[in-house]
Amino acid sequence: MDNKKTREQWSGRLGFVLATAGSAVGLGNIMKFPWMTGQNGGAAFLFVYIVVMLIIGIGMLLCDFLIGRNGKANAVESYRKLVGNKFTWMGYLGIFSAMLALSYYAVFGGWMLHYIINSFTTLAHIDPAEVGGFFGGFVSQVWGPIIGTLVFLVMTVVIVCGGVKNGIEKASKIMMPALIVILIILIFRAVTLPGAAEGITYYLKPDLSKITLPVIAAAVGQCFFSLNVGTTGMVNYGSYLREDEDVMKSTIQVAFTDFAIAFFAGLIIIPSAFAFSIDVGSGPSLLFVTMPSLFAQLPAGGFFCFLFFVLLLFASLTSSVSILEIFVPYVTETFPKVSRTKASILGGVICLLLGIPVSLSFGMWGDVRILGQDIFSLYDNFICIFAYPLIALCTAVIVGWIWGKENAIDAVSNHGALGHKRIYDVWFFLVRFVCPVLLLVVVITGLVPFLQGLFGG
Repeated sequence: MDNKKTREQWSGRLGFVLATAGSAVGLGNIMKFPWMTGQNGGAAFLFVYIVVMLIIGIGMLLCDFLIGRNGKANAVESYRKLVGNKFTWMGYLGIFSAMLALSYYAVFGGWMLHYIINSFTTLAHIDPAEVGGFFGGFVSQVWGPIIGTLVFLVMTVVIVCGGVKNGIEKASKIMMPALIVILIILIFRAVTLPGAAEGITYYLKPDLSKITLPVIAAAVGQCFFSLNVGTTGMVNYGSYLREDEDVMKSTIQVAFTDFAIAFFAGLIIIPSAFAFSIDVGSGPSLLFVTMPSLFAQLPAGGFFCFLFFVLLLFASLTSSVSILEIFVPYVTETFPKVSRTKASILGGVICLLLGIPVSLSFGMWGDVRILGQDIFSLYDNFICIFAYPLIALCTAVIVGWIWGKENAIDAVSNHGALGHKRIYDVWFFLVRFVCPVLLLVVVITGLVPFLQGLFGG
């Protein structure tokens, strides 16, 4: 099959940037970033995250896009076209990690559906002190969260079946601007809550003594999870790029849009958590406990609750779509007789089966430990602080040492048609010399929790 003739393309830069930013923006920004910030020293983590994004995140995201555009195929085939069979395992690891990520993404999506349904009823009049009980009562159930997970996966599959332009791109052009507007509205209310000032200080005034190797590793993992770096998902998105696209400019736009959403979310959730005496390091529950408490302080709180979780659901769908897009092209291009629809459904079924244990780990399987970790933490730690950094490390080696400077800069400059030579030189230096060293440290650090669980600490 000639992928270069048959493969879809983005309609233009706006569609690509919004769809790619939409794939990056989701629970990683709005749900996970605030709780990771809370668990890792507040502003110290924010500072490290920004540095990581500038030094590693943007450069490695650009690498993924270039590999995809060069290959014009799924991630496995794109790696094979560039460097032969030696690194195709990265594509398979990316697919496996994607299935794990989407499985727990879908669980959280099911929670959002529950909150949407209850926005104008229970949540519209709930006392902030009772929100935690409402959340815990639902996630500890067996069938309610699993049904929500199933519905979220069905929605994801339907969008992926629509393809690039008709499904992914059209949805993103509506969802992303609407989400940004509602976040800006919520910022103004959050920062004016009584007691929010302490949270603002915690979020914006760094204590550099809190920066440790685990904090740096957490920042790298969060950056990669948020930007989809190392997931091989952006290799797939890059494969739909036109040859005349200024990939570096688009990459920077995607990265800063992604960071802006995460920063806004932290500026809403962390001050609100301080105002309502909620533990900012409480993990996945932080968003689902803090936000309804904030909405209860607003006129028409039920409406804002409904709107926020609907938009968050949409943002999460764009991310889940990009994750499933890692699996679908591989299946359809490896097995041409399998349609996009059948591949999407197969991926959805696999993620549902993987997601059921995650859902139960917040309830009846809450005490189950594998390698010393609960099921959700096992999935999350494996992909965010081991698999994604490992794939990114190998990507840096491929681009910096195997593909080489001449080929890489020729690709990013559209065969010399674009300027910015000094910027390209800086980018290549970081990819070749800086990123491999930092990522190797992160990968080794990421192995620690698994080795501790395996050998009993």
